[in-house]
Amino acid sequence: MAEDALSRAGWDRGDESDVFVALVRSAIIISVSLAPTLGLLQQTPPELQIATIVGAVYTLALFVARLVGRWLPLQRPLAVAVDLYLVTAAVYAAEGQAPAIFQLYYIVVIVAAMWFGRRGAMSTAIVAIGVYVWALVSSSRFEMGMAEIVWLLWQNGAPVLLILALVSSYVLRAWEMERAQGLRFAHEIGLARWMQRQMLPEEMPNPPGFEIAVRMEVARVVGGDLYDFVEVDDSRLLLWVADVAGKGVHGMMHVSMMNSHLRVAALEGLSPAAIADRVNRGVYDVLGLWSFATVFIAELELETGRLTYTNCGHPHPLLLRGGRTDRIERLHTNTPLIGATAVPRYLQLTTTIEPGDVMVVTTDGVEEARAEDGTLFTEERLITLLSEFEGASASEIASGIIRAVSEFSGDEFADDAIVAVVRRVEPIAESG
Repeated sequence: MAEDALSRAGWDRGDESDVFVALVRSAIIISVSLAPTLGLLQQTPPELQIATIVGAVYTLALFVARLVGRWLPLQRPLAVAVDLYLVTAAVYAAEGQAPAIFQLYYIVVIVAAMWFGRRGAMSTAIVAIGVYVWALVSSSRFEMGMAEIVWLLWQNGAPVLLILALVSSYVLRAWEMERAQGLRFAHEIGLARWMQRQMLPEEMPNPPGFEIAVRMEVARVVGGDLYDFVEVDDSRLLLWVADVAGKGVHGMMHVSMMNSHLRVAALEGLSPAAIADRVNRGVYDVLGLWSFATVFIAELELETGRLTYTNCGHPHPLLLRGGRTDRIERLHTNTPLIGATAVPRYLQLTTTIEPGDVMVVTTDGVEEARAEDGTLFTEERLITLLSEFEGASASEIASGIIRAVSEFSGDEFADDAIVAVVRRVEPIAESG
């Protein structure tokens, strides 16, 4: 899949470079055609006229093929050959300007380096020097010995042409490798984003008496944030929000593994602490020394609002009593991260979400979002923001937080950010 992307990108770049070279050739052909008018030549010699016609016909055929999305047979080798022929014909026809026209070989050699690499560039440079010598000897009225030819080549810059072929090929090769690496990175990021979307729930649960809303902002470089909801039965809802260390496809592989273990343990009906322990045993050896995950796992009893939870190193969720910020309960259990130790001994605590209460769960992409001057968003700023949403719905709160963090960070998220909001709705009083 990555190779397909690279080949498609190479095709597009090749079309662009072929068109550019054709435009340069067209400029040379126009200059040669106007040479007598500009006083550069008394008249265009027949040899140069033929070369000009050949170059014009080939260029026209190239543009027609480009319009219909096709390539000519041996398109690039023929292009280099036509350009060498055109420049050599100009050297043959204008003996007096031969040193100046020799500089046009530089363009042909750079094109060969771009298309065929070091060997193609060096071969083109050697051929250019050879046909240049032939044109000088054939058009000269005087006999030229080997010493005179070597001196002319030295004066006109033949050694520079060989050096240019070598240097330009290496420079273009380095640029091509850097470009290919960028394309592979972009492909990896695209694949990681697709994997991330596949693991997220398609729709939110809608249990009676509760509002649930989740908003997620994906960073430019994909992180490992994850959330999910599992309806254990008609009366219990299991939810988790996780953040796995790692970026790109490698990080997404860890996220996928975490997600699989979480779902399997959840479907077995285990408690939050037991789920965390099961996941830790499943991923500890795979994550390695420098990888870990923070997870908040909670089981909500829908009839009573009883919330049983464990917090494995995750940013503390905020439980706003009555939806107000002057009565906040931070949900933490002081237990280690997933993957940090082989024997973590996860604990779980219990609280109750009363009617009117709001629980806000975030990942570190919210509190650690940075402004342009490096200032962190922080939990304090989040609490101040939540005070503006007293009485708001879960959807309004989640959207408002993401919007505020986006504005704070200049629409540039350094890490994925998740905001999950669970709000217990006030019961509606029955009328007489």
